[in-house]
Amino acid sequence: MLHVDAVKAFNDNYLWVFHEEGQNAACVVDPGDAEPVLRHLAAKGLQLAAILVTHHHADHIGGIEQLLREASALDAEVPVYG
Repeated sequence: MLHVDAVKAFNDNYLWVFHEEGQNAACVVDPGDAEPVLRHLAAKGLQLAAILVTHHHADHIGGIEQLLREASALDAEVPVYG
C-alpha cells in the first residue's frame, strides 16, 4: 500500500513524502525546506530515494541541496526529477 504523508513546512505549506508500506525508500515532492523532511524520514525510519520537483520556486526547491548533502554523507545517490 502506498502511503502519502503531508509534512508541514514553513508557516503555510506542506511537503509530500511517498513510501510503500513495508519498504524504507521514500520520495519527497517539492522539498522547499530540508529540516521537516529529515525529521519525518527519521521518525518513520525511511531513507530518501528520490526527489520530485513540480516547479522551481524557492518554496519547492530550497531544501534540495541540503537533502542531497545528507544523502551523500550516507553514500546514497538520490536522483532529482523535474
